[in-house]
Amino acid sequence: TSKWVHLHFGDEGLKCLFRRVHAALRPGGLFLLEPQPWSSYRKNAGLAPHLLRNYGAIQIKPPQFRELLLGEIGFATCEELSAAAAVPPATAAAPAAAPAVGAHGARGPGFAQGARGGAKRPLLLFRKGGV
Repeated sequence: TSKWVHLHFGDEGLKCLFRRVHAALRPGGLFLLEPQPWSSYRKNAGLAPHLLRNYGAIQIKPPQFRELLLGEIGFATCEELSAAAAVPPATAAAPAAAPAVGAHGARGPGFAQGARGGAKRPLLLFRKGGV
């Protein structure tokens, strides 16, 4: 979702999303983010002229999201999780129902799968400060 907000509304739209998430959380609340690789932005930017225009103007790249969220947005901490670590062990070992397979495979275009079928991308877990 953050990629699409970023492509549609640029850096200011992304910051607005992050500020709203932060404001909606109670102290100690958690925000789980899976930043998409910059290469996936380029693949999707050509879908519409305004996306391509916005893509060219983006200054804040996904590797900078952690710094933005901890600094300007105001989250207190960030922990990097692997996708497999985010699944409880009992669930991770249990077979899941097979998802519907479309034209782009089971999970859609650009979805890298790990050993357990999950994404290889890290998850970032942000905690809002306070009690």
